[in-house]
Amino acid sequence: MGYKVHTVDGRAGEVDTSTARTYSKEVRVASGTAGTYQLCKVPAGAAVIAVRAYRTGGSAGTVQVKKNTSDILAAPMATATDAWAGSTTVQNAACAAGDNLSVVLAAPGGSPTEILVQVDLRTAVPA
Repeated sequence: MGYKVHTVDGRAGEVDTSTARTYSKEVRVASGTAGTYQLCKVPAGAAVIAVRAYRTGGSAGTVQVKKNTSDILAAPMATATDAWAGSTTVQNAACAAGDNLSVVLAAPGGSPTEILVQVDLRTAVPA
């Protein structure tokens, strides 16, 4: 809950006084092709709290997220056809400002048409 404020332009609203912010970064690979894809450069200190993936078509594929050269997931996560797969069990989760996050897609089977990977981060600094 925040505080009610009134601005000089007559607008009213609430101010969020908490410091924690959760945000997501996504990468969409249209061809579902194996490889390493850059996700983002972390703008402020943050912690990875979840990884999710959605595969359209095909029959198999795994996802790994890397912070610089370190794996975020203990083992690559299997994707599901036309459904979300996800994990909140992460390692190497603490990210410093400037760390590079990338997604590694491997073992695509049955020619998936698209893979979407979402990484959720929590930070004390609005990003």
